[in-house]
Amino acid sequence: MRVTDLTKQNAIVRNMANNAEHLQKLQDSMATGRRINKLADDPVGATQVQDLRTKVAYMGTVQSNLQQNFLWLDRTEAELMHVSELLQDAKSLALSQANANADRNTRLVAAEEMRSIGDNLIHSGNAAIGKVFMFGGSKTLTPPLARGDLVQPAQVNVDQLSADVKFVLDPEQFAAEFEGYSSNPYVLRVTREGPLGKARYQVSDDGGKSWGKEMTLLPVVEMVREEGKVSDKVLLRFTARENDPIGDPLVFPEGLQYRFEPNPPVNYRGNEDKRMVAVSESKLLPLNVTGDRVFFQSEGAPDAVNVFETMLALERALVENDSKVIERRLDELDKAQQQVLANAASVGAVRKEMESQLDKLADRELTTVKRMSEIEDLNFAEATVDMNMASARHQATLSTSAKLIQPSLLSFLR
Repeated sequence: MRVTDLTKQNAIVRNMANNAEHLQKLQDSMATGRRINKLADDPVGATQVQDLRTKVAYMGTVQSNLQQNFLWLDRTEAELMHVSELLQDAKSLALSQANANADRNTRLVAAEEMRSIGDNLIHSGNAAIGKVFMFGGSKTLTPPLARGDLVQPAQVNVDQLSADVKFVLDPEQFAAEFEGYSSNPYVLRVTREGPLGKARYQVSDDGGKSWGKEMTLLPVVEMVREEGKVSDKVLLRFTARENDPIGDPLVFPEGLQYRFEPNPPVNYRGNEDKRMVAVSESKLLPLNVTGDRVFFQSEGAPDAVNVFETMLALERALVENDSKVIERRLDELDKAQQQVLANAASVGAVRKEMESQLDKLADRELTTVKRMSEIEDLNFAEATVDMNMASARHQATLSTSAKLIQPSLLSFLR
């Protein structure tokens, strides 16, 4: 078979190009340190590497988020421990004034200290990191704790009156206002009609389920039921004129009621929303503690204590030199401290879980990176051998090609 010079030239060029391409591929791999530099190098391996690289990036993001959230947890725990210390100070102060050695003067001084502790509790409840308030749930831009109004208008209820009395009655004539703080749903009902000083009334501290004994209605009434809850010193003051428009004494009809809207000394303006942090692809942990669970009674914790009501009651008992009330409120301080410490413990548990997840993520990341390295990284020993072999092959190709195309027409004529 006759082989033309053109066929020889094409074969030589093709072989040299293949050798050069192989050398270039080896050179690229040795320069980058990777066996796979483009999808065509190893389609299956490149797909695996891309999947592993995505997992590594996700784990890095989760670890970064967890690291940033440690500041929040540490600050939350510090504030809760400070609240616990304040409550311990309040307890020590109350104990010192509950014994027989204390007198009116020492208790008045202690009342000022108790008020100061209460102010510090509000300050801790409104703690913020930057401009973000910590205990307000998802309402992070407004302080979660705010003092309530001391005075509020009483709700005059005429539902229990007869139809003919309702028709002629003007509720504004019987206007009144409550003064004081309490979470109890107080109700006062007139049980015998008459003017102030003659009419009779009863008080309920549970919204009308149970009633105290009958008493004479006076211009100022303390909302307390002897067999019921400890008095919060809420007063009902009648602000209407004592006489009707024609000058006769104003007669309070039987069945007339005055309702007190629960008015705690400090209101919670946040919500119960949790700020969640992802610790894995399928697990979320609550990062924040809401102020309602730290300082107030909530539906999920019926045995919880309203910290600020307890503090106000102690302050009032100290001012009034009432050692019995001081003793009764000591148990509430213990419960308040326990609920604060329980929330601090939950923060510690979340932090421990996050630290555990960080360790697991670090191990998984190391394993994933190792697997990715096994797939895409270059074995330099093998690559060096391949490079030497490819270089030798290329040199051999050049040498044989030179000999193959060297003979000319004159060489054949000799």
